[in-house]
Amino acid sequence: MKIEKINDNKIKVTISLSDLQERNIDFEALNYNSPATQELFWDMMEQAEIQFGFNTSESQLAIEASPDDSDGFVIFISKLDEDSDFESIQKYIKNKFKKSDLRVKKKSQKVCSSIIIYSFEHFDHILSLCNRIKLMYTGESTLYKLKSTYYMVLTKNTFSVDSIKYFESLLNEYGSRVSNTSYYEGYLEEYADKIAEYNAVEVITSYF
Repeated sequence: MKIEKINDNKIKVTISLSDLQERNIDFEALNYNSPATQELFWDMMEQAEIQFGFNTSESQLAIEASPDDSDGFVIFISKLDEDSDFESIQKYIKNKFKKSDLRVKKKSQKVCSSIIIYSFEHFDHILSLCNRIKLMYTGESTLYKLKSTYYMVLTKNTFSVDSIKYFESLLNEYGSRVSNTSYYEGYLEEYADKIAEYNAVEVITSYF
Protein backbone atom coordinates (compact mmCIF):
# COMPACT_ATOMS: atom_id res chain seq x y z
CA MET A 1 0.00 0.00 0.00
CA LYS A 2 1.42 3.36 -1.08
CA ILE A 3 0.15 6.75 0.10
CA GLU A 4 0.89 10.02 -1.69
CA LYS A 5 -0.12 13.57 -0.76
CA ILE A 6 -1.83 15.45 -3.61
CA ASN A 7 -2.49 18.60 -1.55
CA ASP A 8 -3.48 19.54 2.00
CA ASN A 9 -6.99 18.16 1.48
CA LYS A 10 -6.40 15.17 -0.78
CA ILE A 11 -4.34 11.98 -0.77
CA LYS A 12 -3.86 9.13 -3.20
CA VAL A 13 -3.71 5.53 -1.93
CA THR A 14 -2.51 2.72 -4.20
CA ILE A 15 -3.61 -0.75 -3.08
CA SER A 16 -2.53 -3.98 -4.74
CA LEU A 17 -4.37 -7.27 -4.68
CA SER A 18 -1.51 -8.65 -2.57
CA ASP A 19 -2.40 -6.01 0.07
CA LEU A 20 -5.93 -7.43 0.14
CA GLN A 21 -4.63 -11.00 0.24
CA GLU A 22 -2.36 -10.20 3.18
CA ARG A 23 -5.44 -9.08 5.12
CA ASN A 24 -7.53 -12.00 3.85
CA ILE A 25 -9.93 -9.66 2.04
CA ASP A 26 -11.60 -11.25 -0.97
CA PHE A 27 -11.94 -8.65 -3.72
CA GLU A 28 -15.18 -10.12 -5.03
CA ALA A 29 -16.69 -10.00 -1.53
CA LEU A 30 -15.23 -6.60 -0.65
CA ASN A 31 -17.59 -4.81 1.71
CA TYR A 32 -16.86 -1.60 3.59
CA ASN A 33 -18.97 -2.82 6.51
CA SER A 34 -16.70 -5.80 7.09
CA PRO A 35 -14.20 -5.47 9.98
CA ALA A 36 -11.22 -6.30 7.73
CA THR A 37 -12.10 -3.61 5.17
CA GLN A 38 -12.77 -1.01 7.85
CA GLU A 39 -9.41 -1.83 9.44
CA LEU A 40 -7.75 -1.36 6.04
CA PHE A 41 -9.47 2.02 5.62
CA TRP A 42 -8.51 3.34 9.06
CA ASP A 43 -4.95 2.09 8.55
CA MET A 44 -4.87 4.33 5.48
CA MET A 45 -6.05 7.26 7.58
CA GLU A 46 -3.55 6.55 10.37
CA GLN A 47 -0.63 6.23 7.97
CA ALA A 48 -1.65 9.40 6.10
CA GLU A 49 -1.75 11.31 9.38
CA ILE A 50 1.64 9.96 10.49
CA GLN A 51 3.30 10.54 7.13
CA PHE A 52 1.67 13.78 5.97
CA GLY A 53 -0.33 15.20 8.91
CA PHE A 54 -3.55 14.40 7.00
CA ASN A 55 -6.03 14.59 9.90
CA THR A 56 -9.66 13.77 9.06
CA SER A 57 -11.11 13.58 12.56
CA GLU A 58 -13.52 16.50 12.00
CA SER A 59 -13.92 16.34 8.23
CA GLN A 60 -16.42 14.97 5.79
CA LEU A 61 -14.71 12.71 3.26
CA ALA A 62 -15.21 11.93 -0.40
CA ILE A 63 -13.69 8.73 -1.77
CA GLU A 64 -13.13 7.95 -5.43
CA ALA A 65 -11.50 4.86 -6.87
CA SER A 66 -9.97 4.09 -10.25
CA PRO A 67 -8.06 1.14 -11.76
CA ASP A 68 -4.30 1.02 -11.37
CA ASP A 69 -1.98 0.20 -14.26
CA SER A 70 -0.93 -2.96 -12.45
CA ASP A 71 -3.07 -5.52 -10.62
CA GLY A 72 -4.63 -3.16 -8.10
CA PHE A 73 -6.59 0.03 -7.70
CA VAL A 74 -6.14 3.64 -6.60
CA ILE A 75 -8.31 5.45 -4.06
CA PHE A 76 -8.44 9.25 -3.83
CA ILE A 77 -9.56 10.51 -0.41
CA SER A 78 -10.55 14.19 -0.12
CA LYS A 79 -11.55 16.33 2.84
CA LEU A 80 -14.59 18.43 1.97
CA ASP A 81 -15.23 21.95 3.15
CA GLU A 82 -18.99 21.54 2.97
CA ASP A 83 -21.26 18.71 4.06
CA SER A 84 -21.32 15.84 1.61
CA ASP A 85 -22.32 12.22 1.66
CA PHE A 86 -19.63 9.80 2.74
CA GLU A 87 -19.17 7.43 -0.18
CA SER A 88 -18.17 3.93 0.75
CA ILE A 89 -15.18 2.14 -0.71
CA GLN A 90 -17.49 -0.69 -1.64
CA LYS A 91 -19.66 1.53 -3.85
CA TYR A 92 -16.78 2.96 -5.83
CA ILE A 93 -14.90 -0.28 -6.28
CA LYS A 94 -17.93 -2.40 -7.09
CA ASN A 95 -19.55 0.11 -9.45
CA LYS A 96 -16.54 1.68 -11.17
CA PHE A 97 -14.44 -1.42 -11.73
CA LYS A 98 -15.18 -4.10 -14.25
CA LYS A 99 -13.67 -7.49 -13.59
CA SER A 100 -11.66 -7.09 -16.77
CA ASP A 101 -9.97 -4.00 -15.30
CA LEU A 102 -8.18 -6.10 -12.72
CA ARG A 103 -6.33 -9.37 -12.95
CA VAL A 104 -8.11 -10.91 -9.98
CA LYS A 105 -6.07 -13.69 -8.47
CA LYS A 106 -7.67 -16.43 -6.44
CA LYS A 107 -6.03 -17.06 -3.10
CA SER A 108 -4.38 -20.44 -3.08
CA GLN A 109 -3.42 -20.13 0.55
CA LYS A 110 -3.58 -17.71 3.44
CA VAL A 111 -0.92 -15.04 3.13
CA CYS A 112 0.86 -14.26 6.38
CA SER A 113 3.44 -11.64 7.18
CA SER A 114 6.84 -12.95 8.24
CA ILE A 115 7.19 -10.25 10.91
CA ILE A 116 5.28 -8.78 13.81
CA ILE A 117 5.69 -5.19 14.96
CA TYR A 118 4.83 -3.66 18.34
CA SER A 119 4.85 0.02 19.28
CA PHE A 120 5.83 1.36 22.70
CA GLU A 121 5.28 4.80 24.19
CA HIS A 122 8.18 4.63 26.65
CA PHE A 123 11.59 2.96 26.57
CA ASP A 124 11.01 1.67 30.12
CA HIS A 125 8.19 -0.49 28.73
CA ILE A 126 10.60 -2.06 26.22
CA LEU A 127 13.21 -2.61 28.92
CA SER A 128 10.69 -4.33 31.19
CA LEU A 129 9.44 -6.49 28.33
CA CYS A 130 12.94 -7.54 27.23
CA ASN A 131 13.88 -8.52 30.78
CA ARG A 132 10.82 -10.77 30.94
CA ILE A 133 11.27 -12.45 27.54
CA LYS A 134 15.06 -12.72 27.36
CA LEU A 135 15.12 -16.29 28.70
CA MET A 136 12.22 -17.55 26.56
CA TYR A 137 12.90 -15.76 23.27
CA THR A 138 15.43 -16.66 20.60
CA GLY A 139 15.26 -14.94 17.26
CA GLU A 140 15.81 -11.71 15.37
CA SER A 141 14.63 -8.43 16.84
CA THR A 142 15.18 -4.87 15.65
CA LEU A 143 14.36 -1.71 17.59
CA TYR A 144 13.45 1.60 15.91
CA LYS A 145 12.51 5.04 17.20
CA LEU A 146 10.23 7.32 15.20
CA LYS A 147 9.53 10.69 16.80
CA SER A 148 8.62 9.78 20.40
CA THR A 149 7.47 6.20 19.71
CA TYR A 150 9.56 3.03 19.78
CA TYR A 151 8.91 0.06 17.46
CA MET A 152 10.11 -3.51 17.95
CA VAL A 153 10.21 -5.69 14.84
CA LEU A 154 10.32 -9.45 15.44
CA THR A 155 10.89 -11.92 12.61
CA LYS A 156 8.36 -14.72 12.95
CA ASN A 157 10.22 -17.31 10.90
CA THR A 158 13.27 -17.08 13.15
CA PHE A 159 11.97 -16.70 16.69
CA SER A 160 11.23 -19.56 19.01
CA VAL A 161 9.29 -19.59 22.27
CA ASP A 162 7.80 -22.43 24.30
CA SER A 163 4.38 -20.78 24.69
CA ILE A 164 3.38 -18.42 21.89
CA LYS A 165 0.19 -17.36 23.70
CA TYR A 166 2.09 -16.38 26.83
CA PHE A 167 4.72 -14.63 24.73
CA GLU A 168 2.08 -12.60 22.88
CA SER A 169 0.34 -11.75 26.16
CA LEU A 170 3.59 -10.20 27.40
CA LEU A 171 3.97 -8.20 24.20
CA ASN A 172 0.40 -6.93 24.53
CA GLU A 173 0.96 -6.04 28.17
CA TYR A 174 3.73 -3.57 27.36
CA GLY A 175 3.04 -2.50 23.78
CA SER A 176 0.46 -2.28 21.01
CA ARG A 177 0.54 -4.50 17.97
CA VAL A 178 0.87 -2.75 14.60
CA SER A 179 -1.51 -4.32 12.10
CA ASN A 180 -0.17 -3.18 8.74
CA THR A 181 3.29 -4.73 8.95
CA SER A 182 4.05 -4.60 5.22
CA TYR A 183 3.74 -0.82 5.24
CA TYR A 184 5.42 -0.15 8.58
CA GLU A 185 8.41 -2.38 7.91
CA GLY A 186 9.44 -0.30 4.91
CA TYR A 187 8.38 3.00 6.48
CA LEU A 188 10.44 2.41 9.62
CA GLU A 189 13.44 1.32 7.58
CA GLU A 190 13.30 4.56 5.61
CA TYR A 191 12.27 7.17 8.18
CA ALA A 192 12.94 5.86 11.70
CA ASP A 193 16.17 5.78 13.69
CA LYS A 194 17.47 2.23 14.05
CA ILE A 195 18.64 1.68 17.63
CA ALA A 196 19.52 -2.02 17.52
CA GLU A 197 19.38 -4.48 14.64
CA TYR A 198 18.86 -8.27 14.65
CA ASN A 199 19.47 -8.76 18.42
CA ALA A 200 17.70 -5.84 20.07
CA VAL A 201 16.38 -7.93 22.98
CA GLU A 202 19.90 -9.09 23.84
CA VAL A 203 21.40 -5.61 23.45
CA ILE A 204 18.78 -3.95 25.64
CA THR A 205 19.06 -6.47 28.46
CA SER A 206 22.86 -6.37 28.31
CA TYR A 207 23.42 -2.62 28.35
CA PHE A 208 20.41 -1.13 30.16
